[in-house]
Amino acid sequence: MPTLGTASQITGLISLVLLTAVVMLGILVNRQGRLPGLSAFAGLSLHRFTSLLAVGFLALHILTAVAEPLAGVGLAAAIIPFVAADKPFWLGLGTVSFDLMAALIVTSLLRRHIGRRCWRAVHWLAYACWPAALAHSIGSNPDMRSGRLLDLAVACIVAVLAAAGWRLAGPVRARPRARLGPVPAAAEPAADPEPAADPEPAVPEPMAVPEPMAAPEPMAAPRAAAAELTAAPEPAAARNPAQQLRVNPIACTGHGLCAELLPELVTLDEWGYPLLAGGPVPAQLTRRARHAVTNCPALALLLVSDGTGRLAAARGQRRGQP
Repeated sequence: MPTLGTASQITGLISLVLLTAVVMLGILVNRQGRLPGLSAFAGLSLHRFTSLLAVGFLALHILTAVAEPLAGVGLAAAIIPFVAADKPFWLGLGTVSFDLMAALIVTSLLRRHIGRRCWRAVHWLAYACWPAALAHSIGSNPDMRSGRLLDLAVACIVAVLAAAGWRLAGPVRARPRARLGPVPAAAEPAADPEPAADPEPAVPEPMAVPEPMAAPEPMAAPRAAAAELTAAPEPAAARNPAQQLRVNPIACTGHGLCAELLPELVTLDEWGYPLLAGGPVPAQLTRRARHAVTNCPALALLLVSDGTGRLAAARGQRRGQP
């Protein structure tokens, strides 16, 4: 009959495998939020659900370990590192891994308030969770040091190293090969020009009698001014109008990818549908806004020009401003 200790070991192994998968996915995701062979939506969704699954099994692992009286793990040891009565170092590494994962969850929930840069810095702690969890599993469980469980630990290490090697080799694969262009042919010396023949003396033409000038049309001046105004280059504000995010509520299905890619301007309501920040998109976020629009699974997110720049230019022309 399975005991709490057996359940704790099984859930711990599953948590290690899932955490290894989370680290691999985090390494393989490129700067555009894509995984090899998957779209941005599929890659981020796979990474998110794998992380949630790892957190769930880790919670079961901690609860079963605390509930097992022979394990010697109290509630304080599950939160505070290196205070367990039995194997304080190895159990403390597991507590460190859990605390780091808890910090990731909290900062992800508060990402809009703390900023993307701070969230990104804390998110790098995910790479410290995995080695701490691996060392905790090998040190606290003697069965992990031999047999098939040792092979499982080695497979996890090899998988993470392979993902890291693939990511590091990315710039080498993307580097374009140098191609030699065609060698330009040597310039041939120009032939000596033939001497020009003596020009014949020009015969003066008889003086032409000027015709009487036609009367100008009454609308010639306004037409000329309109043509000049049309040919004049548009000001910078008219050529580059401010842009705003818009969402099509009928097409939106509440995937939430826009909030993942652009948390500064997009939040989700209690049903998971996007709430857009008002005002134009800042210049430093324009590129990421276009990326979010392109990767929307339902194509419900739009980036439109609000016409502010063109309206201001028209008002300036009416007032005679430059």
